[in-house]
Amino acid sequence: MSDPTPAVPAATVTLLRDWHQAVSAKDVDRVLALCTPDVELRGPSGTGSGHDLVRDWLARSGIRLRLRSLTSWHGAFLAEQEATWPRVDGQPAAPATACVTVFDVRDGKVSSVARYDTVEEAESARV
Repeated sequence: MSDPTPAVPAATVTLLRDWHQAVSAKDVDRVLALCTPDVELRGPSGTGSGHDLVRDWLARSGIRLRLRSLTSWHGAFLAEQEATWPRVDGQPAAPATACVTVFDVRDGKVSSVARYDTVEEAESARV
């Protein structure tokens, strides 16, 4: 029996691994270099686009991401991740939280980043 899920191209695996590493390292210049100028961000705080928004998001959130898996998904790429955020009160970060991000890639760069709590939530958003 063949696998109905297309493989993630090697270049996309490299791109998204690099994106995750740059986000976790707070390497804003590297993250921006990996994104299209009109990159769209969607998440619990709303939707917007552009490098300025990415720069602001990275500065505000302090998020660290660990990529657990990556699959082709409805013409995009679904990443299952563990996320941690710094605590405002200076205490150690809370335990990692599982989340899902759907990435679109255009011309070898990240063109859309949409974060969800679960795969089911991502699936519902596609309808």
